[in-house]
Amino acid sequence: MTGAPLAGLPYRLFVSDSATPVRPHRLLVWLHPTGTDGLTLVEPWAEELARHGWALLTLPRERVEGWSGAEANRLMLGVVPDVARVPGVDARRPVLLGFSAGAQMALELGTARPEVLGGLALVAGSPRISRADERRPPVGLATARVPLVSWIGAQDGSAPLWREARGPWLAAGLLLELHEVPGQGHAWLLADSFVRGALLAWLDALPGN
Repeated sequence: MTGAPLAGLPYRLFVSDSATPVRPHRLLVWLHPTGTDGLTLVEPWAEELARHGWALLTLPRERVEGWSGAEANRLMLGVVPDVARVPGVDARRPVLLGFSAGAQMALELGTARPEVLGGLALVAGSPRISRADERRPPVGLATARVPLVSWIGAQDGSAPLWREARGPWLAAGLLLELHEVPGQGHAWLLADSFVRGALLAWLDALPGN
């Protein structure tokens, strides 16, 4: 189904007929990279996600640039509440799935309002929050106990940053899983069926599932 709330952004929602108000599917929100809305990357995965109890929210965009704070607010304060009214969708603590620039925005949103999110899944992102460096953990995510998983190519420029961040972030209490994919650079790592299966297993294990 589609929607375009006045205070939000145009969206597409993939929700299975098996989702009901009694047994709703949780909401997974896609945050696209710069240069493409990434619908061809993630929407073919919607049926598989539904089998695991997830509804997928995407944002079709004709012109795709980097994320702005205003767009992120329109998503979280306009689109997500609109989707929450759909029978069979549980949008109370959505999980954000971001790729590249979308991963950065997911991390910033999680840092700003960790209490409203159920998890963050980052693909080819960086551990830096705005201008902060990787040694400064997002303590709000740790306090709110928000699960965080990151997949990074071993040859991605952000891989060394994640290696440096891992110790301080875990010491700060973050629920962090960090996975390096050998032989890969800055890429859509979920094209690999093994990585995709690992993400599904992570989603299945989240509190509330």
